[in-house]
Amino acid sequence: MKRTVYIILTLAALSVLSSCDDFMDVHKDFIKDGEIIYSPKVDSVSFVAGEHRILFHCWLYNSPNVRSVDLYWNERRDSLITAVTPSMGRDSVDILLSGLEEKSYTFDVRTTDQFGHKSLWTTDFGNTYGANYRATLADRRINEISLEEKDGVPRGKVTFFSGSTLLVRNEVRYVRNDGSRAIATLPSDGQELYCDGVKPGTSFETRSFYIPEEEAIDTFATEWALNETAFPLIYVFDRSKWTVLDVSDETASDGGGMHAVIDGNTGSYWHSRWDGGNVPLPHWLTIDLGAEINTADIVRFDLYRRPGNTDTKTVGIYLGNSPNPDGAWTKVAETVVNADKMEVAPSNRTVRGRYLKLVFPDSNRDPFTNLAEIYIYGGGM
Repeated sequence: MKRTVYIILTLAALSVLSSCDDFMDVHKDFIKDGEIIYSPKVDSVSFVAGEHRILFHCWLYNSPNVRSVDLYWNERRDSLITAVTPSMGRDSVDILLSGLEEKSYTFDVRTTDQFGHKSLWTTDFGNTYGANYRATLADRRINEISLEEKDGVPRGKVTFFSGSTLLVRNEVRYVRNDGSRAIATLPSDGQELYCDGVKPGTSFETRSFYIPEEEAIDTFATEWALNETAFPLIYVFDRSKWTVLDVSDETASDGGGMHAVIDGNTGSYWHSRWDGGNVPLPHWLTIDLGAEINTADIVRFDLYRRPGNTDTKTVGIYLGNSPNPDGAWTKVAETVVNADKMEVAPSNRTVRGRYLKLVFPDSNRDPFTNLAEIYIYGGGM
């Protein structure tokens, strides 16, 4: 029995030795010249899209012997070998590949060290863009076009619909009041673009900028396009900085008082005094406009009297440079009120002033008068 076991063990040992010889035969060709040494691989590889170019980015760790980063594409028929001098620490590498055809690419990347050793390959993908991509772009749609006043001058307002994810910004090219051209810019997350000093009634052009991919190195713009709708001819002066300073008299409990004339509500109003004794004509009201205005820029004044009340008769409109109601004022317009709303064009177009005075010299029901709202409109008419 022992002899039989010995024979079996001997045969098994011979079989193992034979198998080892066969295994080594497979590797003999690979190790005949000695152990293979590799250069360190690149890490965190990315290819960032651009216009007929791509930005390659990677990191090298503890690679002081690496002397080049080698890029291959088009099935390794094209290449770019870039010399590098990394340190013992962590180093970033950026390589710009220019003059590329617009298409998708497969890149193979390796490093070469100072001894000529090569790293294992790293494969990644990137895209370039050009005329074909640009042809797919469309301008961001416009929702509304309006005109307003800002610091005494007209300001255009272009309101856009929401933009796409890869939109970068919008631009509007417009004509200023002095005839020069200007460009206003709106970031992608904004919707209201303002054109300061725009000339009322003029047309404008728009274009939109996009990136083809997140973090792309180039933006692509649509061609300038003339918008079908121009800026309006008329704008309303901003009343947010106006302040009603004083009145000759009032009954504030009737209508709301002097500040009601700029509250945007025609249902509230200023009324001359009737409680505790009537105050004789004329009545007056002064307003600080917050900035100097020029009647040359004014198209009209809109006056609103108390709805359904015909007490108000004549209204004179004056401009001055002092808030003193008894100071120097220059008449710029006058009207006889015969409707709840009156549009009054300035008769004197050469006056400048910061303060407005409204004078009520007479009445259809002496001595009572009132005013609900006043607006000033400017423009290019």
